[in-house]
Amino acid sequence: MHQDDFSFEIINDVVVEKIHFTRATQKESNIFKGRLDKYLLLKYYKIIIDLSECSFIDSTFLGVMVVSLKKVFEKGGEIKFVINNDALMKTIKDIKLDRVFNIYQTAGDALKSFEDHF
Repeated sequence: MHQDDFSFEIINDVVVEKIHFTRATQKESNIFKGRLDKYLLLKYYKIIIDLSECSFIDSTFLGVMVVSLKKVFEKGGEIKFVINNDALMKTIKDIKLDRVFNIYQTAGDALKSFEDHF
């Protein structure tokens, strides 16, 4: 794993965390969790997780996503996910996380929804 496997930018008060690998697994989940925890410590409660380069997520990585969503929600914030891969979307729907996750086709759409919502 390399440092450039993840990147982020802050647009207004929204963190956009971009995942730069096709398979999100247990190997990447600890670093991912640490990055999300850091945003919460810095009081960023509006987060977009851009998984547009990802085609597979294992259960450990999904678990980090769900736990992080709960932590952000408890702070009054929200996480929005960018998922535009059909195979990954099928996985999310099969385990019914599409009912829990706010999913968008692009980071721009997710960012706009924050502007509309807050």
